[in-house]
Amino acid sequence: MNTTLAPVKLPDLPPQISSRYITLSDRDGLNVHILEALPDTTNHSSTPYHLILLLHGFPELAYSWRKVLVPVANAHQGYHVVAPDLRGFGRTTSSGSASQVQYEDALSSYHILNIVEDVCSLVRALGYSSVAMLVGHDFGSHLAGHCVVAHPELFKSVVFMSVPFGGVSGPSWSQASSEGGDKAQERSIASLGADISTALAALQPPRKYYMAYFSTRSANTDMLCGGEKSLYDFLGGYFYMKSGNWDGNDAQPLPSSFSPLPSISELATDLATLPEYYVMPLHESMPDVIARHGRMDARVKWPSGGLNYYRSALSPPPPERVAQLRALAGRRVEVPAAFISGARDWGVYQTPGAVRKMREVVCSGAGGMQEEDFVLIEGAGHWVQQEASEILVRELVRFLGKVKAL
Repeated sequence: MNTTLAPVKLPDLPPQISSRYITLSDRDGLNVHILEALPDTTNHSSTPYHLILLLHGFPELAYSWRKVLVPVANAHQGYHVVAPDLRGFGRTTSSGSASQVQYEDALSSYHILNIVEDVCSLVRALGYSSVAMLVGHDFGSHLAGHCVVAHPELFKSVVFMSVPFGGVSGPSWSQASSEGGDKAQERSIASLGADISTALAALQPPRKYYMAYFSTRSANTDMLCGGEKSLYDFLGGYFYMKSGNWDGNDAQPLPSSFSPLPSISELATDLATLPEYYVMPLHESMPDVIARHGRMDARVKWPSGGLNYYRSALSPPPPERVAQLRALAGRRVEVPAAFISGARDWGVYQTPGAVRKMREVVCSGAGGMQEEDFVLIEGAGHWVQQEASEILVRELVRFLGKVKAL
């Protein structure tokens, strides 16, 4: 392990939060930037602390957890709380690679199971053999689910945030037509690929799914072509439009959530009722959408590498991952699990049936997800750890107390 890179000074960080880099020698020299907090030693003993890991989503960074790190570190007997910039995001870089992620970069590095291996390597590099609680927001929720399914011996509990975890998908893609005509068969929107794209494009007016857009070559250019000020404006609007403050975020289950086998066309019709940051006009870019709806006031860096997560999600898996995916598909989460989101977050419902599948199927293993551990925070939107950090911390600490008592 190498931590020789200089720490980063970031605004508005409490003194209890520190920044450093950890080089993962078993991950081709991946230099992972982390923010971490340890307990206030005036109130806690100096004995070793259990590890808690916080995984961000798109287009966020470790910095998004700045309001959560310290209060969770100070909970109970104290914890070592770590939030990394994931591969392709922020200040985390691959040794020997270009600093700017390119569209042509190999997608195998961004496959979900490769990111799982990054997370496991980070745990070892931090000197731990287990994680008391793994928390993932947005894409980080999807990543956390894959971590606990693949390595239940390493992760003792899990909290999914904003995006329900629907389990590990097998390696087969775009099979809806061959496996049941127009039926979606409880598969994720991403795995429906060309089928859902065709159905959305056939609507009047024609539409497209945001993940399909973010996976295109033009998406990165659209966000960056106007320079730094345009990027700031776009991200300001994007964060505002997905927050609890935007009037369009009256989130609720879509009608097809209650159908056991909605057709592709029914699903597309349902999806078209989502806000345009999820289902966009076919011929518009995301900056076009945000410019028509959003408020412009952000000052954040664009995570170009994050778009490769979308590209990977919509692409066939690397051949070397096929056997792993087949082995993991259908496995349940076997550790205690919770779900926390803003009540005004459409991410909870953007995949019809995902909440039911998570609660009744995926998390029906030994740990399970209890009724009290499915939490929707009133007034908060998608960025719940920033919009309602005090309530989120209270729920995380409550859940941790339950896990400790088991």
